[in-house]
Amino acid sequence: MQAPPYVGKILRKLEEAGHEAWCVGGCVRDALLGREPADWDVCTSALPQETEEALALPVLKVGERHGTLVALTEGGTVEVTTYRREGGYSDHRRPDQVVFSRRLEDDLVRRDFTINAMAWHPQRGLRDFFGGREDLHKGRIRCVGEPRQRFHEDALRLLRALRFAAVLGFDMEEDTEKALLDLAGLLGAISAERVQAELDKLLMGACAEKILVLYADVFRVVLPEVLYADVALPQGPGADGISQWAALLGGLAPGQADRVLRRLRFSNRRRQAVLRRMAGDPLPLGQLAVQGRDLLGLGVAPGPGMGEVLRRLLEDVRAGESPNEREALLERAKRYAGP
Repeated sequence: MQAPPYVGKILRKLEEAGHEAWCVGGCVRDALLGREPADWDVCTSALPQETEEALALPVLKVGERHGTLVALTEGGTVEVTTYRREGGYSDHRRPDQVVFSRRLEDDLVRRDFTINAMAWHPQRGLRDFFGGREDLHKGRIRCVGEPRQRFHEDALRLLRALRFAAVLGFDMEEDTEKALLDLAGLLGAISAERVQAELDKLLMGACAEKILVLYADVFRVVLPEVLYADVALPQGPGADGISQWAALLGGLAPGQADRVLRRLRFSNRRRQAVLRRMAGDPLPLGQLAVQGRDLLGLGVAPGPGMGEVLRRLLEDVRAGESPNEREALLERAKRYAGP
């Protein structure tokens, strides 16, 4: 494993100030799987004020009350969080109390699944108190500690477990699976926005179709309208978030699908894009408000490059990310065309 230089710099600054610091969570999991981490998170024994002083960098205090600062580095943003222990979860979502700690294990023991509860340091190597590396090797989703307690603390973990199974192609450990099935009703406590965000990621997983069928009883708590046994999700390069939702809701009448999307708090543009895709009437290229001759004025030469720009513009309109209007599309085309 190797951390980017800007992450190594964060670790060094904290350690030079007398604190511990480790890379944690999804970046460790993904690196062990041979995947490029989307982002890097650091946890530290330093309190938030100590972190800010040690880093001597611009920070965003988006979660300072819970120990999290976002450091703005030359290479990107890094979340830096103080080791912490948590109190009860009366709403099945957020801890009632957060207590800062100086011990790494206190922080890792509160995490959801073993594969997300590992810490790594460029010099000190891996800290794996709960068998996360073995679970990665076996392709297994397993809660840290007692599964029922983990799910009672934060019901969103029910969907997270299924999302990781869908994306990574992992199986559910027996006790974790039993608790997940028994406690599916807790998902009723989760906000529609959170449900939508988790399902967005789940539906893009290579094993999403299999997971939807296997755990249909869980998904019915949040999406009772869907006929899971009949779902066929698109695969390959053409698959995107819009097509996946259109396929998931494909067995519903347009009005019913519209009500589902509104209930899950889809934006108007995104909701309309899903409904258009369900109707099987995506905008044809010939009706795009920008054509090749318009791109010539931006310095885009005829050929494959121009075709790629037009394809991306068409997908933006189909997905509801841009209106089909000439000026708006030309602004996007400038970005896609490059310098």
